[in-house]
Amino acid sequence: MHERILFFKGRPESSPAPPLPGAGYEPLFWRPSLARIRPPGQSPYPFAIWWLLHVLGVFGNRGYGVFLIRHAGQWVHRSVVTPRYFRFPFMHAEDLQVGDVWTADGERGRGLASFALLSILQADRDRQRPYWYLAGEGNLASIRVAERANFRRTAWGARTSRWGVGWFGAYRIREQYHG
Repeated sequence: MHERILFFKGRPESSPAPPLPGAGYEPLFWRPSLARIRPPGQSPYPFAIWWLLHVLGVFGNRGYGVFLIRHAGQWVHRSVVTPRYFRFPFMHAEDLQVGDVWTADGERGRGLASFALLSILQADRDRQRPYWYLAGEGNLASIRVAERANFRRTAWGARTSRWGVGWFGAYRIREQYHG
């Protein structure tokens, strides 16, 4: 049985301003180009694949980017922004999804993921664009990040695999919430 995934949806217009991170935290919103394949300090995988999907126009729009936070010379957080593609078939072409969220062990509980998500939303010039955020049902910290950004729980579903490979699978909505 696959883990139950919660699907959250929000918009920049309904999110609060990001709280300021503590002293010494440096945010960076990285965007790809032909010469910039991966964000600074990140390994080639999976960023080279996402860059290729971006360059080849596989993504539903040009919104791919990565929000990073550095502290004391180390990268301590990343949140990846991806447009619609085969892994997220429930999204529309203009939608964006914030995922592949990672925070260094020693930095967890400091609000960096919330700061990143709210900063991504604040930076969006299209204030009406829908954003998605997925979290495992048992991942209470990730659920709180979505709720702090005023995202609404809209559905639940599961992650599927294709040909026995999780990366080629998709996130599928099983049931929509109403109200």
